[in-house]
Amino acid sequence: MKKLAFFTTQFEGGSPAQHLIDRCLMGWPSEGRFIESPFEEIAAYGAPMNQTLKHRQDHPNLTIADTFEEAIAEADAWILAAGANDDWTCSSQQLKAAIKQSSESTRGFVVGLPENLASDGLEQMILEQKTRIQASTPLGLTWRLPEVDTPSGAELEETVILIRGAFPSAEKEAVDALLTLTSHRKGGESGISNIERYRGNDVWKAAREGHFSWNLFSAAASRTNSKQGDATIDGRTQDIVGLGMVPKLAKDTRAWIFKHNDGLKSTVITVDGILNDDNFALRTKAGDTLSAQFYLPPKPNDHRFSRMMDRISSFVIDGENAFSEKRTLLWGKVIQALQEMELKNLATMQPAFANMAYDASKSCWKP
Repeated sequence: MKKLAFFTTQFEGGSPAQHLIDRCLMGWPSEGRFIESPFEEIAAYGAPMNQTLKHRQDHPNLTIADTFEEAIAEADAWILAAGANDDWTCSSQQLKAAIKQSSESTRGFVVGLPENLASDGLEQMILEQKTRIQASTPLGLTWRLPEVDTPSGAELEETVILIRGAFPSAEKEAVDALLTLTSHRKGGESGISNIERYRGNDVWKAAREGHFSWNLFSAAASRTNSKQGDATIDGRTQDIVGLGMVPKLAKDTRAWIFKHNDGLKSTVITVDGILNDDNFALRTKAGDTLSAQFYLPPKPNDHRFSRMMDRISSFVIDGENAFSEKRTLLWGKVIQALQEMELKNLATMQPAFANMAYDASKSCWKP
């Protein structure tokens, strides 16, 4: 591939933009071998010049473009990346400009979510655009321990995702991972008809009252290799779920329960203070339970971005279609709904996008 345009608003050390542009320039490890960069030229635009960017500007394959038009001119593909560490917010203005100036053969990948999908007709542009666009975070595409996935066409009953981090960045990753896990169930994504919000001790009260499955919470937590509590002091093995320690360890817990139109119930719970990794469990209507850890390799190399480059390159170069554009819109609309509920302190919401459905049974990436 001759030219890649790369857009971001910040270029800081350790940021998604830095990790991705380094791999675009130098290559990345994949499945026991090193992948040479497939891009002959990379034109970057949007981030203010700083020391991190200066250290890369002499690379023969990198051009720091003066204008957006210069960066995207004759580009075969583009990447729009979140600039801030673990924020996963991209520029809506850059996305709109990229869509407007892309040809039918151009492919684009958004790492994160634009800050406002509703701005100036951006949602309609994504649906009607001629270029093909995909969007995700590394959590939706990373390895799983063990390597399990929802069987294509399975009928799902309930899903629980355990995530860490501040609002709304943790929720952006969790909903992204949720849609990756569940969109290729029988019938595809049916739409989300109701959202419930819980905070603090109300989360554990909801568990006792059966609002979400404690067995699935336990199954997801069983995949951790970083339980908190006494294990961090003296290394003892400890059943923090069975011993009732979870509510005592929890810090600023948030939970969101999503009810899908086909009967699936999905719950996202923050587990700060309880675990130090991200995990999931799901149960099919046949009674089978699957669970795994979303593997996040250690920093500073942070090879979740190497895994992501596998996915980005397979899409922008080989044309493998990962997700429906409606998935990106649903992801963004869910996050906007959660932000509204948080701002207004709402306990429940019947979202206006309840009928946003799509069939992803043949287009989702598998782990």
